[in-house]
Amino acid sequence: MGMTVKKKVLAGAISVGLLSGVGMAFANTDAGGALKSWYDGKFGETLLAINSDVSKYAQEQLPGLKNEYNGMKTEAETDINNKRDSEIGAATTAITNAKASRIASVESTKDELIDGAGLAFYNEFLKGYFEIQEAGDAALAYATTDLTAFTGEKGQAAIEQVTNDLTAAKDAAVTELEEAIRIAKEELTAELATQQEINTRNLKNRIDWKIDEVRGQVEGILADLVATQEGLIATKAAELEAEAIAALDEVVSSINE
Repeated sequence: MGMTVKKKVLAGAISVGLLSGVGMAFANTDAGGALKSWYDGKFGETLLAINSDVSKYAQEQLPGLKNEYNGMKTEAETDINNKRDSEIGAATTAITNAKASRIASVESTKDELIDGAGLAFYNEFLKGYFEIQEAGDAALAYATTDLTAFTGEKGQAAIEQVTNDLTAAKDAAVTELEEAIRIAKEELTAELATQQEINTRNLKNRIDWKIDEVRGQVEGILADLVATQEGLIATKAAELEAEAIAALDEVVSSINE
């Protein structure tokens, strides 16, 4: 037997309650003006289609509601237990995926862009949900007293198990993420130390090589300059020596005068 309107409302409420805190944390919006204008038009058309289909479906289901009441207790317990298991699985998968994406972002430093349509549809779902709630209050008045205690007990047990399982999954995910961050920091610290040593050593070697290179160039320049000066000194000395010898010869020549 397909789920009735009332059971779909209950299932929707549990889904929203359990998943809103898991999925919506990753929502984000990034669209250009032209794309936003196109999207708004398509979004409105989608809402009209949803409202039309849901209204038609609700009207088709109303005639059979009374005949389904007697079996609702057993079906409610089954639905709650099934929902509990499916939500535990879905939420655990979501947590695992979230953990994996965050570890990947730590390792690759890439940010993931998430479309914001989920949040918009979620808000519209809440509006439709409360409208359906208001329309169904009269039909649910009789069943409320009888089902409150029954579903409350089963629902509380399911919530406790969901809380315990997802808390454990969250703690494990946080621990793994913290460990991944710690390892990443250690690896980065080691890499920085290695690069510091390598670059410092290379630059010091380069300084030594440049000193030797410049020293050789300076020594060559100095040798050339000294040789030039030595040549000038030798030339001047020879010139002065010649003048002195000539002067001495002139003195000797003048002895007999």
